[in-house]
Amino acid sequence: MKLQIAAFNHVLNQHPVVREEFARFSGRRVAIALPPLAVSGVITEDGWLAACEGEPEAVIRLKHSVAVATLSGRQPDLADITLEGDTELATAVARLVGGLKWDAAEDLSRVVGDVAASRLEKLARGMLGVKGEIAWRLAENWIEHLREEAPLLAKKPQVDGFVHAVDTLRDDAARLEKRLAALEAAVNQKNS
Repeated sequence: MKLQIAAFNHVLNQHPVVREEFARFSGRRVAIALPPLAVSGVITEDGWLAACEGEPEAVIRLKHSVAVATLSGRQPDLADITLEGDTELATAVARLVGGLKWDAAEDLSRVVGDVAASRLEKLARGMLGVKGEIAWRLAENWIEHLREEAPLLAKKPQVDGFVHAVDTLRDDAARLEKRLAALEAAVNQKNS
């Protein structure tokens, strides 16, 4: 979790105004989850996130479509963001986190210099100009990963088989209930 907190604080460091607003919630425990990634901690007086014990007061859960929307330059749908716990805190933190953007060029300039970093950023932005194509491929690869590598999503035939099994079980339970009612009626009639 320390690595996630360090990365989150690194992005916060690039946004001093957001960090100042974040500091208004000092002492509050929050969590942000975009499976399989998650970061949680307590907000410090300086607006940083620090490791802490205990459950978060507010949790912001993001679906993978939020990442795809962000990469493609769109606003994510509100239905793709789930707020849990203290909704007022979660809403405020989600609004602040939504304003965070990693300035990769700034970090890259420390390694390769300002001019090279600027050129690499322009190259990357040019490649991302085909946002639909990239977002779609990213989504396809992520969904394939979730289905094949880490089976968190079921394939359509599996879902169809499960639905069929549930329907069969429901029908069998209804027939059993009718048989039991008939047997109960027969036993009651014999005892009467």
